[in-house]
Amino acid sequence: MKQIILTLTIAALGASLAAADEIQLTNGRKINGKVTRKDGGKVVVEVGAGTIVLDAKDVSAVNPARTPLDEYTEKWQAVKDSTKPSDFLALAKWAEENKLTRYLTPLYEKVIALDPDNAVARAGLRHEKMGGKWMTFEDAQTARGLVLVEDRWITKAEVQMMEKRRLEAKERAMAAAEERERRKVEERAARQAMIDDYNARWEAAMSQLDGYFYSPSFAFTTPYFRPYWWAPYVRSRNYYQHGWQYGNGYSALPTLPLTFR
Repeated sequence: MKQIILTLTIAALGASLAAADEIQLTNGRKINGKVTRKDGGKVVVEVGAGTIVLDAKDVSAVNPARTPLDEYTEKWQAVKDSTKPSDFLALAKWAEENKLTRYLTPLYEKVIALDPDNAVARAGLRHEKMGGKWMTFEDAQTARGLVLVEDRWITKAEVQMMEKRRLEAKERAMAAAEERERRKVEERAARQAMIDDYNARWEAAMSQLDGYFYSPSFAFTTPYFRPYWWAPYVRSRNYYQHGWQYGNGYSALPTLPLTFR
């Protein structure tokens, strides 16, 4: 999918070339450029911004034509041995007008080699003059005290501020984690204190009872307190175990709500 998008994007650039080779694709689309090579099952097409490599099976036809790339080659052959910066500047201007941007940088570098102080070529390369010396854009930004961070040039003070904020955010995250852990410890301690208190009251109540716990074979219940062996099941269960609910003065051990998590 990415390859298709890239191909179509570059094709759109190539479509701006006048009188270019027309490459007909099997999907119905067309690309305008200069076919430079067809071998190994690949078709290589040059456009102003770069090169496209297509599978031969995706190309249904190629209609040759004269392109700006052909004209550029002829112009370059005519001036390549020149010692006049103006010849290369003129060719660079022509290349820019015809959207052959790939050739601009080497042409400007050729100008600078002949005329190091040429302002047009320096501007084309984004060079800046600082302290009487030409610098690349990156070197000039560094000389200004700027730092490249994620495709942005910012001051060192901003870098320090970003680092400070990062550390503060890290400290806040650590403090929040410590607070969550502290609350968990407190909650566990509170639950344990409740359990200990329940057990203490249970043992205190048991120490004052005169009887025993009993679970009859016909009742699938937890053992309940039975004051004497002939006490009936219903009376023992409902009266002696839960008698505190009747408000008659008799207080057996109340059942406390207890939830374990």
